[in-house]
Amino acid sequence: MNASFDVVIVGGGVTGAAVGYGLAKRGVKTCLVDAVPTFSRASRANMGLIWCQSKALGCPQFVRWGFASSRAYGNLAAELKELSGIDTGYAPTGGIIPCLGEAELEARAQFIEKLRAETEDGTYPASVLSRKELEGMLPKVPFGPDVSGGIWSDMDGYVDPLHLMFAFRKSFVRLGGTLFAGERVSEVKPSGKGYTLVCGGRTLECGKVVLAAGLGVRKLAAQLGTDIPVFPNKSQVMLLERIPADVLPIPLLGIARTFGGTVMIGAAHENMGMDRRLTPEVLAANAQWAVRVWPELERKRILRFWTGLRVWPKDAYPIYDRIPGHENAFVFAMHSAVSLAAILEQALPDYVMGKPLPPDGAIFGLSRFAGGGSGFQGSAASSPHAEAPNK
Repeated sequence: MNASFDVVIVGGGVTGAAVGYGLAKRGVKTCLVDAVPTFSRASRANMGLIWCQSKALGCPQFVRWGFASSRAYGNLAAELKELSGIDTGYAPTGGIIPCLGEAELEARAQFIEKLRAETEDGTYPASVLSRKELEGMLPKVPFGPDVSGGIWSDMDGYVDPLHLMFAFRKSFVRLGGTLFAGERVSEVKPSGKGYTLVCGGRTLECGKVVLAAGLGVRKLAAQLGTDIPVFPNKSQVMLLERIPADVLPIPLLGIARTFGGTVMIGAAHENMGMDRRLTPEVLAANAQWAVRVWPELERKRILRFWTGLRVWPKDAYPIYDRIPGHENAFVFAMHSAVSLAAILEQALPDYVMGKPLPPDGAIFGLSRFAGGGSGFQGSAASSPHAEAPNK
C-alpha cells in the first residue's frame, strides 16, 4: 500500500504527537507513524511533572523556553479536552523541592539566586520556604525531622503523561491526521523532491520527514548520513497506594500524587545503556530518601515497581534541527517533552513548515556537538537529591 503526505512524522510519543497535532491544526496533510507499544514508551518513566524551576544554570534560553511552555499549558489542556474528550489531568499546582538539612536548603537557595542573576529583568519565579511555610502549604503532610524547608515555584504543575499523549493523538486524527500505530519504519531515504519511508507493508511518500522516535532517531538519522547523540537514561519508579487529593495537592520533586490518586516515587537518572532491569539498591535509596521527607510513606502499601528508558541527548538539552544536508528532514529529540509539550506544539510545526524557530529554541541545534563537542554546560534536569542542585 502506498500513500502520500505533506509531512510524515516517525514517532508518536508526546513529542511526535504534539508536532503532528500542531501541523494538523495548520491544515497540513500529516501522517504519524508509531511503532512503540504503550507499555514500553518513555512517557511511562515520567512522573507527569511540568517542571521548570531549579534547572539550566548557564542556559537562560532553556529557562525561558520552559516557563513559556508552562504558561501555555492551560490553553493547550482545554483545547485537547474539547477536541478529544480526554482529560489530561493538567493542574497548575506549582511545585516544591523538599530540602533535607540546612546545608541543602542553603545550596538550593544560592542556586536560585544564580538563576535569578541570569534573567533579563532580575526576577525568577521561585522562592525559599522555611519549614513552617512548607508545613503551611502542605498541612496534611507530616514532614520528617530532617526536612528544613523547600524551594517553591508557582510555574510548575502536573499532567498525566499517557493521557496527554493520547489526547494529542486523538485530536490529531479528529483534525484529519493519519495515524499508523504499531508500525515500525525500517527505511527512510531521499526520493525526488521528498522522502520515501518503508514501514511494514506500506510505502509512504512525503515532502518533509520528522524524526521524533526517541531513542530510535539515532538509527533512522544514520540512514540520512547523520549521527544524533542521544542515549538511554533509565528511570526507576515506585508506585504506592492511593491517597486523598487534599493530602498532597502540590507535587514534591521526587514524590507526586498521580491523576489516579496513587503516589509515585522516582528520582534516579542512570546511564545503563538499554538495561531495563530493576536495581534494588537504587529503589532502596529512592525509598529511603522519600521516607526521610515523609515518614508515613513507610507504612503505605507498594503496588508495583517499573523502569523506563528516557531519551537523553548528550548534554541533556533538547535537539531541534534539520538533518545536515537535508533541507526537509528534521530531528526532534529531548527528555523533557512533557514539560515542554505546550511550546513544542506551538513552535515546531511552524519550523517544519519553513518559519524560523523562536530565538530561545533556535540555539538547540546539532552544531553544538560538531567535532565531538559536548554541548551546553550545566543541566536541563532537576534532581530532588541534595548532591545535585544542578550546577
